[in-house]
Amino acid sequence: METIKELLAKLDNKVTPSMAKKLDGLQALKEKLQLAKEEYEAEPTDEKLEDLQEIEEFIADENEDIIEDLKVLVRRKRFAEEEEKSSQSTPKADEAPKGGETTKEEEKSGLGVFGWVFGGVLLVASFGAINYWRNNR
Repeated sequence: METIKELLAKLDNKVTPSMAKKLDGLQALKEKLQLAKEEYEAEPTDEKLEDLQEIEEFIADENEDIIEDLKVLVRRKRFAEEEEKSSQSTPKADEAPKGGETTKEEEKSGLGVFGWVFGGVLLVASFGAINYWRNNR
């Protein structure tokens, strides 16, 4: 099983802010565990032992959750790197096609001009209709 340090090394110690908060929280829990151990050693009671065991169980659960979240981040990073490599190996989409073919950008710009012309005609026609109805009441 991979540890948190190994997974962080795979991520180059770059994690999301929420993951950083989780890691800080885990560190704070470990400090509380150390204090609970010291209190238990100073005065061992059943109540302090139960508290100590609860803290240990909670830390173990949090540790497992963080490891799973870090594994997901590692998978995402690998997937992004693979996508980047595959996009570098494929030809660029910005290159103009040969043989008079139109690209999607050219089609969009053609539709944009058509939209402006159609909108202008519609506007003039609606002004004409309003003017006609206003004068022929």
